[in-house]
Amino acid sequence: MKDLATFTRTVKKNIEDELVKANIKVNVNKLITISLIATFVLSIIILMFFRDNLKIAANFTSALIYYYLISLIISIIIIFFFNYSNITLKKLKRKKEVEDVLADYLQLVTTNLNAGMPIDQSMWYAVRERFGILAEEVEIIARKVESGLDLEQALIEFSDKYDSELLKRCMILLIEGLKSGGELANLVDKIAWNIKETQILDKEINAEITTYVIFITVAAIVIAPFLYALSHRIIIIMSEVLSNIKIDEISGISGSLPLKFSSGSSISASDFKIFIFINLGVSSVLAAMIISTIRKGSIKSGLKLIPIFLIVSIVLFLLASIILTAVFKNVVL
Repeated sequence: MKDLATFTRTVKKNIEDELVKANIKVNVNKLITISLIATFVLSIIILMFFRDNLKIAANFTSALIYYYLISLIISIIIIFFFNYSNITLKKLKRKKEVEDVLADYLQLVTTNLNAGMPIDQSMWYAVRERFGILAEEVEIIARKVESGLDLEQALIEFSDKYDSELLKRCMILLIEGLKSGGELANLVDKIAWNIKETQILDKEINAEITTYVIFITVAAIVIAPFLYALSHRIIIIMSEVLSNIKIDEISGISGSLPLKFSSGSSISASDFKIFIFINLGVSSVLAAMIISTIRKGSIKSGLKLIPIFLIVSIVLFLLASIILTAVFKNVVL
């Protein structure tokens, strides 16, 4: 029981830290309660899709329990993915907002330091409205320092609120400069220029890999849905053709035919369609992850691409199916 309580506290603490980094002002217990309610409601909705299977089930109770467990598992995965994506994307957004203006802010701090201001005043007077969220954080640091908190501790708390290695490294270097008592102006100026050089290098890399990104995107959400739609239509046509062939009438010459008829089970068009949707989902997830890894070096930023890729690929598959149905409608079976 103690281990379970310790594990629960650890999980809650980790969730609280993630909510702080995402700037989501929601109590952990409230978030868990909302997620449980949403999971239950979603599981009932998903269960409705299995109503036809329940009607033909020999044992209704067993079938109900079986399909509800499936619905519950699917609901848990969806709610977990939604919460994880929501928190992760908000963390990435806040991180980007800070990193984009950090170099400009540090250059203003350098200017103030060269003018003879101490480090704390240099930071306060470098705040500009255009710095957005960073300006708000510096004001929070100023209030903490005025209330008696050490500047170094305030900077550490500031960096811990963001999932940014760049920001953490900058704050660590600044704190080490404060401790050593060296020339801070040169140090802060070098930090600012290193950030700018890194950002310029990232832009150049993104420009170089655009071709690969386009190729993966087109293959995942354009070519794959069309090929799946074509395969689905071929299966439908072949099923109708074979259903119209009377094997008994040609049994005497079946040995000379290049086709072999079997009474075994085969893939139906409906089963293949389910297979298509599953594969389109997997392809969309993998494509988004690969593109995100190539462009950003992390799969987290690709979470926002997954629903876009999934919706576009399914829509294109349905459109391709409609077009191919119209093209082959005059085929005589």
